[in-house]
Amino acid sequence: MDFLAAHGLPARWQGQPSFTFLQFDFANAQGFLQTWQAWQKDQKRSQRLHYLAFVSHKTPPACPHPDLAEFYATLIQNWPTLCKGFQRLHFVAGYVILTLIWGDTLNQLRSVNATINAIDLNAPTRPAHYKALWRLSSTNTQLVAYNNADAALQKSSGFGMVKHGDYYAGFCTRPPIDKSNKYPHQALIIGAGLAGTSIAERLASRGWLVDIIDAAANVATKSSGNHAGLFHPSASLDDNYAARLSRAGCAETQQHLQRLKQAKLEVFFGNDGILQIAKNDAQAVLMQEIAQQYPASLLKWLSQNDAEVQLGARPSHGGWWFSQGGWANPASICQANLARWPKRITTHFGHKVDRIHQTTEGWQAIAADGSVIASSPVLIIANATEALDLLTELELPLSKTLRSTSLIADFEHPKYNLSGSGYLTAAFQGYRCIGAAEIKDNDLNAAATNNLAELHALLPDLATKTTHSSRACYRPNSLDRLPLVGALHDPKNIPMALHQLHQIPRQKGLYGLLGLGSRGLSWAIIAAEVLACQLNNDPAPLEADLIHALDPSRFLLRKHRRSLKNLSTGLQQTK
Repeated sequence: MDFLAAHGLPARWQGQPSFTFLQFDFANAQGFLQTWQAWQKDQKRSQRLHYLAFVSHKTPPACPHPDLAEFYATLIQNWPTLCKGFQRLHFVAGYVILTLIWGDTLNQLRSVNATINAIDLNAPTRPAHYKALWRLSSTNTQLVAYNNADAALQKSSGFGMVKHGDYYAGFCTRPPIDKSNKYPHQALIIGAGLAGTSIAERLASRGWLVDIIDAAANVATKSSGNHAGLFHPSASLDDNYAARLSRAGCAETQQHLQRLKQAKLEVFFGNDGILQIAKNDAQAVLMQEIAQQYPASLLKWLSQNDAEVQLGARPSHGGWWFSQGGWANPASICQANLARWPKRITTHFGHKVDRIHQTTEGWQAIAADGSVIASSPVLIIANATEALDLLTELELPLSKTLRSTSLIADFEHPKYNLSGSGYLTAAFQGYRCIGAAEIKDNDLNAAATNNLAELHALLPDLATKTTHSSRACYRPNSLDRLPLVGALHDPKNIPMALHQLHQIPRQKGLYGLLGLGSRGLSWAIIAAEVLACQLNNDPAPLEADLIHALDPSRFLLRKHRRSLKNLSTGLQQTK
């Protein structure tokens, strides 16, 4: 059987903005590699190729065919550490996107958020699989199966299957109603820090025209303006949302930085590893237990002695070694994000947005004198806690704390990045960054002293250091310490009966990317990718429950659920 011909390729993707393939078993990768090879050779190919596949092997298989050796080598070079959930890989400057899915097929299939063009049923299925597949279908969705054992289920799910030699194929004739938003590819972004410039770059890479506004004279003047910061995966005993998001975010950040570098843009970073040092003996015991749940290539527990060997300096306790962790200069990322697509991104620096206004055509950003700075069908608020001044009616649970980062002159050991009660970055331009103590009573000198104290708490034997300079900035926080990513709710039309996120009405064209906290480098890029996929109707890079955990309206839903619970309790007490 000709794998590509069975799916009507390459003809079906020609002239399309995007084409999405779902394969039930990645197997030896031959299907993906053949598809990638054919897509790359085709001059009429779609602008983007998404390939989603369920994997059952944590290590890559051997090259399936000599003709695919070049593509296989690139795949192996980028093969991720597989953990439960989605692992997204970007190839060909981000135009070929492979999403590897690890875990129970049915549960993970229910977590997919995409409209699929081609489905390859090359693995055993269950009846519930077809209901999940139907949810992902349109009239342009073709299913290919290699036997007719599920003919009745396929027919009841709306697929008109026809035998073609040794396989069966059919399009979905009764797809679900398409409720996705269809916007002109134009967006207005308020805020030019990591959040704003990252979503600008992600949309521009998809052909969108973007206007970005900031009151400052340049990018990254606030929390994104620190000398250096860290990014690394995270872990927890229950593999919670923050751990999963950090794992996906770190991988996305690394790939994004490499794409900027390959585009010959000036961006400063290093992937030299991070040691997260336990704060005390009790935490050290817990961290050892947690480390046993994760692959050593993701995180590895190092005893105090082993850590000393790794670092060349003795830490206060053992800790987690993240070989995939790194450091970056945030401002250089922001600048590179905008420089990546200069013809698609227009900047408006030195303009403070006083208010936003919705029109019949979209949204306007309005200055204090009443003039319109810019307008667009889509508005994305990405200016940290300053968003509260523009979105007063939404009552978003955002807060800020004033923090300090200090610079110290570079020294020999340890050369690696450290985190724990404080943090230490690798050297950049002759200085290492430590932080980030809270500033109290506007006393920046006291905060700098606290930064040095935290450094010596991490490395008790370190010779006394002095700070070169310190910087104050606000850290934007959310109530549950997760970012807010997605469509913003309409406070004037909230129904009384409210049980699920999809029941909450949203303001058309209004989105937020807020609350990155202390994890901007770990979360900004993946958050921007999530939002760009929502706006462009691309397959989501994260599982559905994790995306729901980032939904800005989650706090409103929790508030209504508490109200209903209190009402129910009150009614029971009056009986």
